[in-house]
Amino acid sequence: MRALVFLVFSLYQCVVVQGDVTPEVHLGDCSYILRIASEVSEIKSILKVQTALLEDWKNQKGQSNENTCCYNIQSELTELKSTVAEQKVKLEALEKQLADKPNVAFSTSLFGHGGHTVGGYSTGEILKFQKVFTNIGQAYSPTTGKFTTPVKGVYYFGFSAFANGQSGMGVHLRKNGEQVVATYDYNSNHKDVNGANRAVLMLEKGDEVYIELWSGLQIFDSYNSVSTFSGFLISPM
Repeated sequence: MRALVFLVFSLYQCVVVQGDVTPEVHLGDCSYILRIASEVSEIKSILKVQTALLEDWKNQKGQSNENTCCYNIQSELTELKSTVAEQKVKLEALEKQLADKPNVAFSTSLFGHGGHTVGGYSTGEILKFQKVFTNIGQAYSPTTGKFTTPVKGVYYFGFSAFANGQSGMGVHLRKNGEQVVATYDYNSNHKDVNGANRAVLMLEKGDEVYIELWSGLQIFDSYNSVSTFSGFLISPM
């Protein structure tokens, strides 16, 4: 501002000054000041153009950033859609697997009423669990006492056995005639005895699983359902 005031004042002197200072000096000074004023005007013009260019550049930069932002969002959206599509395929496969998976489960008690003891046979005896709590898929037969595998897969089986003080107790889980696991107690103290066991088996379609009473030993059951046999399909193969 002070420089501008000085410039205006000097220009004024160039116009009105008279007398003591020679005209040549005044003319030289005025020429110099006019040249400076011209340069200032030119600089202002340049600054104005540069300001306009700067504003234009800012606008272009903003547009560029906006376009970049839109591109990034579109890219992320495309990736998200791809992920969702993959998950949808996996979900459909799982739903199909669940739809194809048969429901197989059973739970039984040897008698489930009164109080009965069976056993003392000279050979092993397949136990026919008569009281059926659950028999989804009808794979267990209370007539034969056998569970027949409806599909190839992994199965869980569990059983329990009880005997009163009259004799020893012993049963085992068998697959196609072969012993898998067992529980027994020879009851040397003439007290009530009980036991349980379980197994996870890989079975082929048509395999037979059942509980067999050992020869010479006994098993007891009543309305308390203390002697049981259960199983279910874990996963088809």
